[in-house]
Amino acid sequence: MNRQIFSLFVLFALTTFTARAQQQEPVVKTELLTIALEEPIEELFFTNAGGEIISISANLTGLGQPIPYKGPQRLVFRATKEEFGREPPLPAPVAVVNLPLKADRVLLTCLQSGAAPLRIVPYDISAADLRAGDYRVFNFSSHQVSISFGGGRFLLAAGNDKSVSKPSWRDDVLDLPMQVAIVQDNQPRLVYSSVWGHRPGRRSFVFMFNGRHPSTPVGINRFFDFPTASQPAQ
Repeated sequence: MNRQIFSLFVLFALTTFTARAQQQEPVVKTELLTIALEEPIEELFFTNAGGEIISISANLTGLGQPIPYKGPQRLVFRATKEEFGREPPLPAPVAVVNLPLKADRVLLTCLQSGAAPLRIVPYDISAADLRAGDYRVFNFSSHQVSISFGGGRFLLAAGNDKSVSKPSWRDDVLDLPMQVAIVQDNQPRLVYSSVWGHRPGRRSFVFMFNGRHPSTPVGINRFFDFPTASQPAQ
């Protein structure tokens, strides 16, 4: 009888431990960068593992400065600092994001237009996958785009993204031709043509989105960051 009680106790303890382990959320250690594509985001707030309240914003003119973060994978953004000290029930968060688990840097792409809810899409931009000299192209437009860039060509469907690199881009200062075309009214249409100055020490992020005028059906913005000591350019 004692053995049966002991066995039941051990089984209960193991079950409880397993349930608690499953409930514990993974801890993410990373750096957060922001970009706004439609409207600037003035200020949002979140907390890290130590309970510190951190503010974050996003603008249209460039990537935000890297913000060190260590905390739960589930990142909850609130409109004010005061919400974190209030008794339940709390207002609904402005946005909730599940961060990539093993990314040393995460790009938070903020999309909000008018009264529509804010949408934040996280992207893993770790240095191991995107090195200095490389490009990451994001197609947030409603068009499939045909891209001719730096001597190569590829298609990028709406909602997709792609990393682009060449060995020479990591070493040389270059001028890279860039053209973008779409199919409109069953005909190919060139919507962008330029020559981009390339610098090997930086990583570039190219965002494509719906233009605000029929003459420019696809808008394009290009931003960049630099790998840090925690992100070695290999």
